[in-house]
Amino acid sequence: MSNDTFTIDQLLDLTEIWLVTGKLNPTIFAENFEFNSPFWQKASKNEFLAQFADPKSYNDTALSKITHFDPIIKLKDSDNNHFAIILQYHTHNGFHVYETVLGKIADGLLLELRSIYDLDETKKALEIQD
Repeated sequence: MSNDTFTIDQLLDLTEIWLVTGKLNPTIFAENFEFNSPFWQKASKNEFLAQFADPKSYNDTALSKITHFDPIIKLKDSDNNHFAIILQYHTHNGFHVYETVLGKIADGLLLELRSIYDLDETKKALEIQD
């Protein structure tokens, strides 16, 4: 277990790095971290790290099909307990998909990430078969 804690700006930046490159810093998560998204549903810290600690799967499924991200908008609340990253990614097959990632922070660590997007549009854009 790590004793590291992070500022909201550091957590925003590290979350953005994960989203756009697949590189994940596993020390940013609280022990009771939870991830939610339309595709991955609900995952604990261990389940999330099992899926994303090695960027190969995320790269193969998503990042390899994305040409670029534009825009990327980062927001934080005045209490520094919540943030949002709003982004649009553009894919090789001509799709443009918006996604919002909401983060909740406790004691300098990520307590929750919630990704919000249109699952059907995402599957088309990333050529994911049901």
